[in-house]
Amino acid sequence: MRIFFKVLLFPVSLVLTIFVAVSVFLIERIAILLNIISGILFLASLAAYAEYFFGWPFDRIGDTPTLQLAIFATVFAFLLSPYGLPTATFWLVGKLDNLNDTIKSI
Repeated sequence: MRIFFKVLLFPVSLVLTIFVAVSVFLIERIAILLNIISGILFLASLAAYAEYFFGWPFDRIGDTPTLQLAIFATVFAFLLSPYGLPTATFWLVGKLDNLNDTIKSI
């Protein structure tokens, strides 16, 4: 009976193995690009905070849209940083890899 399940689940295991390998490769490469974009967004948010609190460089102290933009840029920079979306996708791919290991151990 165990051999029957192994034969039945072999295609699923093969697809999961290929999917996990390709996903890890792509996530590692895309994480580099997201890290660069995150750094640029963080610097832009620092400039927006400087404009909101100090009026530099455009003399608009206390402008509400500037503060909203700064908060949005900070949150978005965190999501694109290595602690945001790349970590969540690595976690999800890790769970799929655990599922694949469970299928292989049957």
